[in-house]
Amino acid sequence: MENQFIGLEGNLSKTLVLQDSVLYVSSNKVSSSEKFQKSLEKGSRSISIYPLEGITEVFFNERSETLKLQAREEDGNSKNLSLKFSEADQASAFGTYLGERLNLSKSLQKEAQLKPLLLNLLYVIIAVGATYLLGTLEDTNTLTDGSSRRSRSRGAILKAIVDTLGQTGVIILGSLVSLFLIYRLYKRFKNPATEVQYHK
Repeated sequence: MENQFIGLEGNLSKTLVLQDSVLYVSSNKVSSSEKFQKSLEKGSRSISIYPLEGITEVFFNERSETLKLQAREEDGNSKNLSLKFSEADQASAFGTYLGERLNLSKSLQKEAQLKPLLLNLLYVIIAVGATYLLGTLEDTNTLTDGSSRRSRSRGAILKAIVDTLGQTGVIILGSLVSLFLIYRLYKRFKNPATEVQYHK
């Protein structure tokens, strides 16, 4: 994990680097150490500097791509960082490495089942509603009657899908998607993820 340029998916954080006893978070994509060192020497505002001794908490959910840190910047200001990795495994691996390296106390807890249940239930309701609306639509030309270019282009995509699959195909496809979402909802509800917290 040391001296690697780890790409992040956040809007304001694009690259993460752990060097010596400092964690650097850059708002630009950085891939070479030369460019990174030049930015550091110039005192670039795009790089936030967090000394490792100022990190007091590391938190992540084993099924989430987001890692949360409570840290102090180089100037002493406390900050809650939310770093989004490309994969949940990468976030978990970095969080575990950081927590163990800082010798923080570790606590495990099962996530509350209500939050993922409600979110996945919302996806199921949207899938069932969209299947019903598109499957019973008589005139697909109404999909492209939007007032803005964006809504017309979305409508054109939906129109192409409905015209290609037909009403029966849309109902079958929508039912399969809904069943998959219900299965995922049940699986997540029965097997909640573990939330890991490293703290002082």
